[in-house]
Amino acid sequence: MRRLLLAGMLLLPALPLQAASGPGSGLTMEQRLQRLERRAARVTDLTLAVDALRQENSRLQGEVERLRHDLEQLRRKQRDIYADIDQRLSALQAGGGAAPAPTAPPADGTAAPAPASAAAPAGAVDPAQMQADYDAAYALLSPRERRYDEAAKAFAAFLEKYPASPLAANAQYWLGEAYYVSQKNAEARAAFERLLKAHPDSPKVPGALYKIGRLQAAEGDRKGARATFERVIRQYPASPAADLAREQLKRLGGR
Repeated sequence: MRRLLLAGMLLLPALPLQAASGPGSGLTMEQRLQRLERRAARVTDLTLAVDALRQENSRLQGEVERLRHDLEQLRRKQRDIYADIDQRLSALQAGGGAAPAPTAPPADGTAAPAPASAAAPAGAVDPAQMQADYDAAYALLSPRERRYDEAAKAFAAFLEKYPASPLAANAQYWLGEAYYVSQKNAEARAAFERLLKAHPDSPKVPGALYKIGRLQAAEGDRKGARATFERVIRQYPASPAADLAREQLKRLGGR
């Protein structure tokens, strides 16, 4: 486009003044040149704008590719972490469950949360205390503590005291895990199913479904386990639980 405009402007002086016709034929050569220069300037501006947009588009595409790569890395790390946790918990269950729960308080001197007798009134909930109760219950599940029976009681107490807490779904899931590693399979399954019913939109749902499938397989219900694993894959295909479900299906001969 630029080359054509320049060629046209160079040829204009050689054209006779009478060559122009129509409404603008009364213009002088200089006026016609000024008009062409203005048009050429507008074309140049548009060309520069298009070039700038192309550069910005290229930059954004590179940024999208980088973000896609970072997201895939995070997903891979999440799957690895989830698989590691699942293997550890499954090994504990297969090895006979948890170690005996000590009666002494944790090393930092804080006592395990006591069961609550009633739910706290909505207006009386202290967010800091609620978080502290949750953290104390979660700490009992750590590899250092492994006080799973106490953890189950602590999470049950948390759910009774804070039924509307934003942490309720997580507490319900870890209650199921505490039962799961203690080989209290009926209680574990009930806890996971309660999570599905009470918190269907929780990010913990895929993991809870996967654990239900594991419990079904442990009970000898291969058909039910296969259906549950397939549900995890179908409804949550990008979740770490779906990757684990695929592995379990291979072991069951499902896919």
